Amino acid sequence: MEGSEIGDGLPKQPLIDFDHYRQHSLSESDRAWREVRRACPVAWTDANGGHWVISSYQAVASAFKDWETFSSARTDPEVSSLSVGNLKIPPLYPEELDPPEWHPLRRILSELLSPGAVQRLQPRITHWVTHYIDQVIESGRCDMTEDIACPIPAAVSLELLGFPQSDWERMSNAFHGTGSYDRSTPEFAQALADVAWVGARVREELSERVREPRDDAMSFIVSHDVVGQQIARADAEAVVLLVIGGGVDTTTSLTSSALVYLGRHPELRAPLLDDPSILDSGTEEFLRMYPPARTHARIAVRDIELGGCHISAGDRVLLSEVSACHDERAFPDADRFIIDRFPNRHVAFGLGIHRCPGSHLARAQFKEIMRQVLQRMPDYRVEQEQIVEYPNWSSIGGWAKIPATFSPGGRLL
Repeated sequence: MEGSEIGDGLPKQPLIDFDHYRQHSLSESDRAWREVRRACPVAWTDANGGHWVISSYQAVASAFKDWETFSSARTDPEVSSLSVGNLKIPPLYPEELDPPEWHPLRRILSELLSPGAVQRLQPRITHWVTHYIDQVIESGRCDMTEDIACPIPAAVSLELLGFPQSDWERMSNAFHGTGSYDRSTPEFAQALADVAWVGARVREELSERVREPRDDAMSFIVSHDVVGQQIARADAEAVVLLVIGGGVDTTTSLTSSALVYLGRHPELRAPLLDDPSILDSGTEEFLRMYPPARTHARIAVRDIELGGCHISAGDRVLLSEVSACHDERAFPDADRFIIDRFPNRHVAFGLGIHRCPGSHLARAQFKEIMRQVLQRMPDYRVEQEQIVEYPNWSSIGGWAKIPATFSPGGRLL
């Protein structure tokens, strides 16, 4: 493979023809990552302005942990002004910050989403799972994305933050729509407009919390001290947006993928339901197979050798969680779902200081959804010919529609 001279004039090699936006289905994306991982686990592509593609487990894990080299901050002028269509995407703090600025904002989320805090939230998680299954249980049919996988994580996250229930559906659909609709469609344009509306609502609600604090997460965030001073309003907005964006459609992605898989493999349902330890290990295996965030971007801030390649300061880098999680060198039979896989050191939530702060909440919601679906809809049947995938699996994948039928049951609330 030939090299490519970018930026500092040094040849970038090996050079591959790879664009992670090019694949439009789960199978296409997994196949493309498999080919790259086996041929060139660290390689340069000229696609999308040029960047390194990091696909092996060892290299991805190393880069995630080395925040001092692979920066998450938007320091590059091109990256700092990210936009989709006419929507300018603001930085999401603390995800897109590095220490020392990262520490005080990350501490906010660590308190809000700690294991203890999630345990205290469990009754509300159970309530909302029960509530949304109640809405469809008597009919014997539903769309498992629109009726279960999408609204439940939104209800849990948005109630925690303190948004009025009248906002929940539009907020949820905004983030779900940017993933589930093709970018050329009017539906995608509407979803983008709704994302902008979400930003406006965040500003409005935070202003309300400054005037009149409440017992909710937005009040906690906007009143938090950062290095001896009250958090800047823009930083509070960024933290709230991160909680919404990270809490709404990522768990939807994982849940929808698991429901489709169990629709195709009903023999796995009883073990998951009957043995809590199997549900625990199965949850980790679903995370490995279907990581909610499939890729993350970084900027190299100093020269480094990784995987036998010279990465220069200023180079853009794409880390692939999904490729790392399917690396045969780290996971025997990596393309096979093994319900009791052990050990299972997946990187579905990242590694290092930027490891997903919502991982405990995501697991708790996923397990409760699985428990209730398998208990209350044990014979559910996915209409395989009618399911609709996301049109692109580059960063977040999932299922836009999962029509299903089941034996009707009774409400619990």
